[in-house]
Amino acid sequence: MLVASVAALLAAALFALATALQHRSAGLVPDAGARGSGRLIAFILGTLRHPLWIMGTLADVGGFGLHALALRYGPLTLVQPLLVSTLVFALVLRQLLEHRRPGRNELAWASALAVGLILFLAIVTPGDGVAQPASTVPTVLMSTLIGLGIAGFFIAGRRRTGSAAAALLGTATGLSYAGAAGLLKQDMGTLDRGVGALATSWSLYALIALGGFSLLLNQLAYQAGPLRASLPTIMTVDPIFSLVIGVAVFDEHFRSGPADLLGELIGLVLVVGAAVGLTRSGPGAGTGTSHSPEGGPPSGVGSSPYRGFAAAHGPQVELPARPVTPRS
Repeated sequence: MLVASVAALLAAALFALATALQHRSAGLVPDAGARGSGRLIAFILGTLRHPLWIMGTLADVGGFGLHALALRYGPLTLVQPLLVSTLVFALVLRQLLEHRRPGRNELAWASALAVGLILFLAIVTPGDGVAQPASTVPTVLMSTLIGLGIAGFFIAGRRRTGSAAAALLGTATGLSYAGAAGLLKQDMGTLDRGVGALATSWSLYALIALGGFSLLLNQLAYQAGPLRASLPTIMTVDPIFSLVIGVAVFDEHFRSGPADLLGELIGLVLVVGAAVGLTRSGPGAGTGTSHSPEGGPPSGVGSSPYRGFAAAHGPQVELPARPVTPRS
């Protein structure tokens, strides 16, 4: 459990850095627009070439490796809630980049998130992390549910604009991250049988496909509207559905007495509420990002730590003071 916990926390730190860079990149590439494949293709090509996105992806790769290590030695019911600590690392990163002290609200929400995590993890006491074979029927049901959910929220998000689009695409992203976490857990169990077994496993290629689509969804959610609209949905949908996958598909066990369930629920509600509060705290938190009338990139609020870089690589767009997202 110690290896899994430490690896998950280190992964959360790298994911916080990746999110700051990728969110900044989303405001400096061609606008994907609400409709039209041409704009979407231009957005994808611009993103793939953008230096900030590339640097963020390198941080993502490091976080992914640590995430895989955590899932190799620990269950989804332990690892995924720990990744919510990405928000706390992002708070620290924000203070360092903006050369300021955290406000009272930020400290209060960060403390509430930490308390909620500690409470939940202390009560849930998941199993020993030994990977169990995925149960066929729950796997099919969860895959269908998540697949339909991703498609539905993606289509709905592409038909909306502003905060509504960001929230819908953020929900699709959270579902996608949860599904990817389940596939990664399955792959870590398959790896115990050797590299050859992993190379011939369907779940490896499903993970690659879903992981790539998750990155696209993430960037679209970042560009669609304010981070305070997309991030809370990502931060809540991902861990909640990951817990469901862990219990339903991998038969992970946790304390299930009435008092235990109440304590776990309180801890989870604290984590979710603090995650939402933390994304909306800080300077300019009351102001969202929106697309310009000309259809350009979103303009944000607050002081951007990448101002000098932006001047050299694209139009000036301020980064909102909430650069965070959890990963699967």
